[in-house]
Amino acid sequence: MQMEKEMKGLLVLVMVSLLCVFGISKECTNIPTQLSSHSFRYELLSSQNETWKEKMFEHYHLTPTDDSAWASLLPRKTLREEDEYSWKMMYKNLKSPLKSSGNFLNEMSLHNVRLDPGSIHWQAQHTNLEYLLMLDVNKLVWSFRKTAGLPTPGKAYGGWEAPDSELRGHFVGHYLSASAQMWASTHNETLKKKMSAVVSALSACQMKMGTGYLSAFPSELFDRFEAIKPVWAPYYTIHKILAGLLDQYTLADNSQALKMVKWMVDYFYNRVRNVITNYSVERHYLSLNEETGGMNDVLYKLFSITADPKHLVLAHLFDKPCFLGLLAVQADDISDAIRNHWRSSL
Repeated sequence: MQMEKEMKGLLVLVMVSLLCVFGISKECTNIPTQLSSHSFRYELLSSQNETWKEKMFEHYHLTPTDDSAWASLLPRKTLREEDEYSWKMMYKNLKSPLKSSGNFLNEMSLHNVRLDPGSIHWQAQHTNLEYLLMLDVNKLVWSFRKTAGLPTPGKAYGGWEAPDSELRGHFVGHYLSASAQMWASTHNETLKKKMSAVVSALSACQMKMGTGYLSAFPSELFDRFEAIKPVWAPYYTIHKILAGLLDQYTLADNSQALKMVKWMVDYFYNRVRNVITNYSVERHYLSLNEETGGMNDVLYKLFSITADPKHLVLAHLFDKPCFLGLLAVQADDISDAIRNHWRSSL
């Protein structure tokens, strides 16, 4: 009975937070159309024209944030250990999903699927394999080593992985996912050695920094993200790294990768908790106006593996209420939303 009362109280608080966020729902799409272009944002962020940059980024400061108005709506101990079991109850179906007795299709493991040699699909797969084998380990992890203060043999790749790109590191996350899926589909041992070498190199970077943080860019970008200052989607990149490492664990049985993921998530769990404790949960949701990729998705997947309530709490906090809530009530008010971001959060 006592637990039911606590659960009802928590649900009321969550509903209040959702309703209040709906009042500023347009903040879900407050990035101007021009800034939704990655090429344009790269040009802007690398520009020396401070007047132009200030004009383009002035939208970051148009929405007032009255933290005091939110202080009594949600407990500031949202992420403390004693409250996590309540969130776990809300998502009990994730831990104990409904078992169906019907004859439904089940997912087939990539390990059990092979393409007919010489077929058009096999040729496409072989082309992808050759590309993945071309990539150089030292070039892939160059910026990670630079950020960690480790020696940096060779040179970095260009494009999104260029040392001056604020999105550097996310291609490496894609590589980890692609190589894990390719290895599961082919069991190519050369690829297995290369992708394992990338994981080991990233682990060395994480160990060198010693906090759990792992990225190709410094944590200062998250300071700006949390302060609602101009920055280029740091969580978008972190999602790709987490997803890639998790694929290395689930598809290639690399236990080191799972340890790295859990340590990374501990770091970001503490960051989010500090934002909510020192400011408010509304402040946290406001920061999510910047692209965060599928952070909620990868955290829910992690929870399905670990059953750690911290992972469930953090996943829930990356569910943006003012976006998902509009979908839940079938409101036609999500125009100008960045598809590349929101699809992954669904």
